[in-house]
Amino acid sequence: MRLNINLASRKYEDVRKFYIGWGIALVTLGVCTLLLVVLAIVHFISSAEANKTIKGLQAQAANLQKQRDQLVALETNPTNRTITEQKNFWNTQLAKRRFSWTQLLNDLQRMMPARARLASVQPELTPDRRLRLKLIIEGESRPNARELKEKMEASECFRASKILSETTQKDAKTNAAIYKFEIEADYACAARGPGSSREGL
Repeated sequence: MRLNINLASRKYEDVRKFYIGWGIALVTLGVCTLLLVVLAIVHFISSAEANKTIKGLQAQAANLQKQRDQLVALETNPTNRTITEQKNFWNTQLAKRRFSWTQLLNDLQRMMPARARLASVQPELTPDRRLRLKLIIEGESRPNARELKEKMEASECFRASKILSETTQKDAKTNAAIYKFEIEADYACAARGPGSSREGL
């Protein structure tokens, strides 16, 4: 009788399968590592370009600020006072010639709420040559001012409109309440049509 006896002290293992599994895992890990390295390099290059762009813009801003400071110093120099006054005068005149009372009143009439009227308007020129209006509106209800302000905000001619104050008084004849509002807004419509440039502030 013949007996087959296995005298090995360790269990048989498939070494080839083991190496294939570990090889696939190492290749996957290597690919992931390579991708991370590529992403890190791309991010580094992008950051460097962004920093370069930011530094360039900062340099341009600093240069423009330097030029502005030089121009302001030149303008405020006592020796140039006469020239500066003449420049401001003609700039003001040009801004006034672009303003038309007729056009302004027509624009306000189109957006004025029902039972409200324009009591007064005071135009003034800001230091940066924007035309600013202070309007006194009289109406029969409190929402009149808010309605007019909303229409101004939707208009192409008015900018930065805001309600400055609100007062209430009694009508001497009817004894009804009259609401008076002060509204401030920038007017940005140039005069249109023949003859409109002759109307000044």
